Amino acid sequence: MLARQWAEIHEEKRPGYLVWREVSVPMPPTRKPRRRLCLHADGHAELLVGSPTDSLQREAEGSWSCGGRVLHLTLPGWEGDYEIETLALDTLVLCRR
Repeated sequence: MLARQWAEIHEEKRPGYLVWREVSVPMPPTRKPRRRLCLHADGHAELLVGSPTDSLQREAEGSWSCGGRVLHLTLPGWEGDYEIETLALDTLVLCRR
């Protein structure tokens, strides 16, 4: 269920938590592309961000794994464990441990 492409919803961000929506879900427009966390089924992970040309570009690449309600990322700048507070078909809420 985690293996998909997630777009950050910064409008719903609260201290210590990151809110992501599955990219196919309608979301409010933004001035530049939303940051995306791509969790591939084979354990590969990517973080995509908006470039100066408003396209998406890879900012970081690494791996991910999940044990219980803990998501482990090895993405540069995002290394570490995240508590999965919410995991639904269209929503992922993470809290840094």
